[in-house]
This record gives sequence, C-alpha cells and structure tokens, in this order.
Amino acid sequence: MEALPPPLFYVVAPRKFAILFLATLGMYPLYWFYKNWDRYKDRIPAASRPGTHVAPAVRAAFSPFFVHALLRRVKDHGGGHAACRSWASGWHATWIVVLLLAGESADLFVDATAGPPFGELASLVVLVLQLFAFLKAQRMINLACGDPAGAGNARLSRANKVWIALGGMAWIATLLQTFAASMGE
Repeated sequence: MEALPPPLFYVVAPRKFAILFLATLGMYPLYWFYKNWDRYKDRIPAASRPGTHVAPAVRAAFSPFFVHALLRRVKDHGGGHAACRSWASGWHATWIVVLLLAGESADLFVDATAGPPFGELASLVVLVLQLFAFLKAQRMINLACGDPAGAGNARLSRANKVWIALGGMAWIATLLQTFAASMGE
C-alpha cells in the first residue's frame, strides 16, 4: 500500500498549537511559519525553481513580509470548502502582521509611558490576541488539508515536551521579573 503524501501545509491540532504557543511565550509561530513554507516547497515543484525559490527559514524569520502569501495559498488550496472560500485571508494576514508588530513593541511602549508592570500586561494581552489569530489560520490550514481537527498531529512529542519545559522556565523568569519590577516601584 502506497503512503499518502504529506499535506501541503503544516497540520496541527488547535489544542496542541495553543499549548505550544503559550508555553513558548508566542515563539512557536517562528517554527510554524517555517514548517508551512517547508511543506509547501516540498510539495510544489515550481516553488524550488530558480527565481521562485521558497526559502522556509528566510520566510519564517521575516514572516510579516510573507504571511499574506502563505494565507492566500492556504485559501486557494482549500477553495473546495465554503469556509475557506469565504475566509478573508488578506484581512486575517494583515491582522496577524499588526499583532506581530504590536507584540514586538507593546512592552517597550507601555513601559515607557505607564511603567512596569503595565508593559508586561500589555504584552500578555497581545499574546492572547495573537493566539486567537493564529488559531483561526491553523483551523483554515487544517480544513484546507482535509484534517479539520488536526488529528494527524495532535499528540505532544518528546521535543514538544522539552519546549514546554523550557517555556515554563521562561514563564517563571518573566513572572519573577515582573513581580520584582512592580515591587521596586
């Protein structure tokens, strides 16, 4: 029996996505962008031709410049599903870009104007908004790839658990730093 080719995009269960997103303090999308572009490059021969080369690492590192292209391709791939066809992928991509930029500046801007711990609280609000935006995009990817629940990638791997543990330590350090900053005021 012949194995099915991997999906065109990176399928992951929403629950697993949320756990990894929150555990890594919002760093998981870097990997997520990389995996989506890597899958696309592997499955679409034209994406690897000279002049059209899709470099997953570059597209992940500079994701705000490529999120529109990614979500447009997801929408096109999922065109057979009414939810994908009606999805405003361009607006959704713009919202993700705004949230990515806000995530980079919220802490600095709010700390400069309101002082700690308000910058950290603003960053946390942006993190939650980013999570919801990315979850919607992931649901569209899963639907477009024929696995709406993301069942094909729902279990946490050993590597996922290591990232969760490292993220837990980062969360503890962040909370201690926030507490210490608010006590110092």
